[in-house]
Amino acid sequence: MRRLLIMFVALAAVASARAGEWDDAIAAAKKEGSVAVYSALSGPPAIARMKAFEAQYGIRVDHYIARASEVTERIRMEHVAKRAIGDIYLSSPATLPAHAKLGEIQPAMHVPNEANLRDDIERDGNGVPVWYPPYGVLANANLVGADEITSWTDLLNPKWKGRMTGDDLRLSGAGAAMFEATFKAFGRDYHERLARQDYVVTRNNREAERQVARGEYAIYFPQQLPYALTLKGLPIRMIAPREGWVYASAHFALLTGAPHPNAARLLTNFMLESDSQLAFANAGLIPVAKGIIEQANNEARPFLQTKLLGGATYELQEKMMAMAAEIYK
Repeated sequence: MRRLLIMFVALAAVASARAGEWDDAIAAAKKEGSVAVYSALSGPPAIARMKAFEAQYGIRVDHYIARASEVTERIRMEHVAKRAIGDIYLSSPATLPAHAKLGEIQPAMHVPNEANLRDDIERDGNGVPVWYPPYGVLANANLVGADEITSWTDLLNPKWKGRMTGDDLRLSGAGAAMFEATFKAFGRDYHERLARQDYVVTRNNREAERQVARGEYAIYFPQQLPYALTLKGLPIRMIAPREGWVYASAHFALLTGAPHPNAARLLTNFMLESDSQLAFANAGLIPVAKGIIEQANNEARPFLQTKLLGGATYELQEKMMAMAAEIYK
């Protein structure tokens, strides 16, 4: 009994020390006063939670959003010049290892709410996962029957030749995620046949959604779920293929030399709080914290319970992009 009592007191002391350390980190974050986030993955749900963070802690979030290539170049220039401005790089684990090798990001931050991460969530030591954007197929409800697109392979139906628009599968981002996931699932022949479908490549996904809604195209792929859920009232249908979502995963990585490291940790922890995770879930982003999907609204929950097919990986990304360039000329 005495041994158990000693153990309990020791554990309580450790917990108290950790709580004290986190209180110190919060105080230091408020003193820093701001945090700069560099991102190619931010959308309305993330922006809304950053506003909520500002309101709660009085810490300004400077949010730079651009294409991944532009963000990468900005990080590179700051690192070479040794004049860090950014604190957090919001990116996928497919790109973070390259930044780690160049010394542009620090080893993964540790924050208290990591304890709530689901067991199936990937961790790579470079960043803290915060949400998963799932991608499927968007169809015009007047042009595509409810049972005509149920699989990624249904995009190969000759009926859709010249009637689809989609992301560039040769470039990093959603296109690369779809290429690698479907290549692994269906092989090279799938993509050679998809290339012969003469789909129109677009880099403006929001305009592509409107084009599908207007009937200019019957189908757009890969469509991000959160954006589809904002298209209420339009004649569109969001489809989760039976093989599963193509997905990306958004991680918060601490940039080397970050001038506001405590504010970066506090913002990361805030993104893992239940309120933030539920906001992401209700908006159509797959939450990384335990017990959140079950609380999501009726519109989003069925989509969030769909299995995952796969996405782009660091190990294969270069090889896959080269292969995509061969096929989609």
